Amino acid sequence: MDKPNNSGNLLVWDLPLRLFHWGLAIAVIVAVVSVENDRMDVHERAGLTVLGLVVFRIIWGFFGGHHARFANFLVGPRRTIAWVRQAVQKGSDEQAPRQAGHSPLAAWSVLGLLGITLYLASTGPWSTDGILYDGPLAHLVPAMSGQIAEWHHRGKLLLIPLVVLHLAAILYYKFRKKTPLTRAMVTGRASEPHDSVTGADGGITGSRLVTGLLLIAILQAATHALPLLRPAWY
Repeated sequence: MDKPNNSGNLLVWDLPLRLFHWGLAIAVIVAVVSVENDRMDVHERAGLTVLGLVVFRIIWGFFGGHHARFANFLVGPRRTIAWVRQAVQKGSDEQAPRQAGHSPLAAWSVLGLLGITLYLASTGPWSTDGILYDGPLAHLVPAMSGQIAEWHHRGKLLLIPLVVLHLAAILYYKFRKKTPLTRAMVTGRASEPHDSVTGADGGITGSRLVTGLLLIAILQAATHALPLLRPAWY
C-alpha cells in the first residue's frame, strides 16, 4: 500500500518506468534520424522498439509504482483547468510543497506522447513506400499499405510539436523553477529539498521489479520478431 512520504529521498519513478522513458527517447531519436538518412532497416528496428516500449507503458500504467499508474495522475479537463488557474494565481509560491509525480497538465502531455508514438509505431509495420520498403505486415493489407504509409508520415506533424513542448517544460522547470526533472528521471528520486516536495512513495517490491523488467524484455522480443512474418517473396 502506498503511504505518504515527505522525505527528501522520496522515490518517485520506479526503475522499469525510467528504463521505458530513456529507451523511448533514444528510440524516437534513432527513428527520426534514420528515416531522414534513408536507413529504413534502422528505422524499422527503432519503430519496433518504440512499439514494445509503449505497450509496456500502457500495461505498467495499471501495475507500476504509485506515480506510474494512470489512476494516480490522470484527471479530467475541468480539474486540469482548475489546476492551471490555481498555478497562475499562486505564481512561484516557494512555501507550498510540490506534489510528487506528474502535474495534471503534464499528465495530458504524457497521454499525448504515448498516443502519437503508439500511432506511429503501430502504423509503420503495415505501411509501404511501394519502392524500397515494405513493413513486416504490409503484405496482409496490400490494398491499404500505401494509404497507411501516408497516415504514418502525417503523424510526425503531431510528434514534433509534442516533443518540443515536452523539452520546453523541462527547461522551464530547470531554469525558472530550479527543479532538475531530468535528474529525478535518472535517479528515480525527487531532486528538490525535503521540504519542497510531498507525496506517496513510488517504490515497488522486488517481485514487481523483476516482473516489470521481464515484461519489457518479452515485449521487445515480440515486437522485434514481427519481421519474421514478412514473406521472403514480398
